[in-house]
Amino acid sequence: MLIDVSYFVSGPRHIQNASTSKTAGADSLAVNGHIEAYIKELLSVFLEAMLGEKEAGYAMDYLDMADDEENEGTEPSKYEIVCDKLKEPFADYVLFNILRDASSQATITGNVRLKCANEYVSPIKAQVIAWNRMVDANVKFILWAREGNCPIPLETQTNMLNRINQFNL
Repeated sequence: MLIDVSYFVSGPRHIQNASTSKTAGADSLAVNGHIEAYIKELLSVFLEAMLGEKEAGYAMDYLDMADDEENEGTEPSKYEIVCDKLKEPFADYVLFNILRDASSQATITGNVRLKCANEYVSPIKAQVIAWNRMVDANVKFILWAREGNCPIPLETQTNMLNRINQFNL
């Protein structure tokens, strides 16, 4: 995997009850499972948007191999170099998508608003912040690549480089 739950335990991406503790309670385990499911689901989508379909496939293969084996003392792979640069923006992309889906749940009769002891606020401001933070990191990645540092050819989708606002303008 490119990232794990640790990106959501504290700081600007903090998600309540996310934990890296081995002795986490049931709430934390459920939250961690939810985050991990988003990471798994969105990884290929994000990599395809940032690298292009062909290179994303190679990067996914690299990440699968990297999870299986340790490469201590060897020279970093070109995909390791690229993936290290994409960790932070991918974490923001995951947070954006979690926030988008957070306030309702699909049922057989339609979407229902989730009940909670806390008062709900619109996630739109947090979504805009997460997306724009991702875009800023993606722009830095593209500038890094244009300086000749990127070892692979890129086919980045322009929407991954466009900032948004809460009015969808």
